Order: sequence, then C-alpha cells, then structure tokens
Amino acid sequence: MPEVKLASEYGFCYGVERALEIVEKMRKKGVEFDTLGPIIHNPQVVAELEKKGIKAVERIYDTPKPYILIRTHGVPPNVYKEAEKLGKKIIDATCPFVANAQKMARKFQDEGYLVVVVGKQHHPEVKGIVGNTNGKAIVVGSGEEAKKVDVRGKKVGVVAQTTVRLDLVQEVISEFLEDAKEVRFANTRCNTTQKRQDETREMAKEVDVMVIVGGKNSSNTRRLYEIATKNCKRAYHIEKKDELRKEWFYNIDKVGVTGGASTPPEIVREVYEEIKKILFKGGTYGGEKGDGE
Repeated sequence: MPEVKLASEYGFCYGVERALEIVEKMRKKGVEFDTLGPIIHNPQVVAELEKKGIKAVERIYDTPKPYILIRTHGVPPNVYKEAEKLGKKIIDATCPFVANAQKMARKFQDEGYLVVVVGKQHHPEVKGIVGNTNGKAIVVGSGEEAKKVDVRGKKVGVVAQTTVRLDLVQEVISEFLEDAKEVRFANTRCNTTQKRQDETREMAKEVDVMVIVGGKNSSNTRRLYEIATKNCKRAYHIEKKDELRKEWFYNIDKVGVTGGASTPPEIVREVYEEIKKILFKGGTYGGEKGDGE
C-alpha cells in the first residue's frame, strides 16, 4: 500500500510567524500601513493581506499611508533614512536571523575585513546585508565565483544569506583558505532552514516522489526543491494543491511532502491530503494511471 510522508517541520518559520503577528497587532490598533515589497515570498499570503487593504509597494513614496512595514528580508540602512525624510514611520518586521547577518557584516566591515556574502546577488535579503557595509561587500553564489575574488593577503569575513545551503558556504570558504591572510565566518544561517534542508534530504532518499510546497519566488523553498532533485528521481515544486497531477503518482510506493518557511501550514496540509486522495481513490492504489496531459 502506498505511503505519504509529511515532514515533521513545515509551514511558517519563526521569522515569518513573527512578521505576520506584527501585521495583525498593527491592524488591531488601527494603524494604516503598506509593506515595502511582499512581506514574505508567498503569493497566497500577499493576496490575503491585499484583501485586508495592505498592499506591497515597491518604493516608500508609492504609499500615501503614514506607516511602512519592513518585510522579513530586511532592507539597507538608507531605506530608514528615506522613510524619515518622507515623514513615514517604520514598522520593522525584519527577521532576527536576517538582522544578525546585517550586524555581522557591519562588524566585519568596521574591523577592516573584506566582507563576502554567500547568497544570491539580487535577493532582497542580500541587498540589505550588502547595504550594511556601505555597498562594499562582495556577493558570491558558488565556489567558481569565489575563485574570482582576490583575497591574497587580506582578512576575509564571510556571512551567509540565512537560507543558503551549508555545503555552498563550505565550498566558498575553502576557496579563500589558501590565499587569504585570515578567514572568519559568522554563521548567520537560520537553524530552522538547516533542519528543513536536512529532513528534506533524508526524506527524498526514502521516497519515489517528493513534493515541495511554496512560492516559486521563495529562495528557501527553491533550495528545498534543489535538494530534493539531487536525492530523488522525481521531485515537484508547486504552490498549491491545484497544481498536482495524477500521473506523477502512478506506480509508486512512497511520496514525501514538505513546505518552505514562508508557506502557510494549511496549504502544505491541503497538498498532503490531496495526494492521499489521488493515491487511494484514483491513483496508484485505485489502479488508474491518471488523466495525463
């Protein structure tokens, strides 16, 4: 009989839960605000907030409201100054792990280190970290990119985007060890992220199909998908249950389900329950191959 395994940790991480709690607290107080960019990388959550009158704006002056909320990913210091100039009040929902990465990058910069951020160049979190070094930090996304950074005789301080894979950080640091005068690493990765990545890796090795639930624009969700594809022959990244296809589950024994840190737990659960329906009511166990394309 087929088995559907649900990860022990799924749904919102601490930083996301904290941000959404701040949103609700401000709403109850009657505070009028919008968010600078989507509060988290999940389209369903952003859409729900918009229904409540809270829009995601690209620039501070795009909102007429007196307050602006800084999302979980954080922002560069100049954004706070811009808000002050425009007379906007800040509601800061930056994830504490992200705030720590900003702080450590700033500390390395002040101590004369060449700051290297391991992560994605254009990710909002990384932009915020780089901004805390007056834009001087170098961003690398792979060992190959790290090779191009001149660290000869320099002190190098490495911080990481909170959702980056541990093996990638290790790969980057190893490239600096031979030529740098000194290499320091501040472990700014989120511990919840590490647990989810580890569990996804182990689960993917045990199942025939792995389903990752979360926003297509979510870095932490995409990393779970990357890990799944390396350890399971068939892995799929979806945002909601409507994207499931019956043919994915034909002639299989085990399915694994997990979700990104910005994915509402109820959406992950809905996907899990829908897969069970497919398997036991019309999929593998029911003897049907599925509709196909």
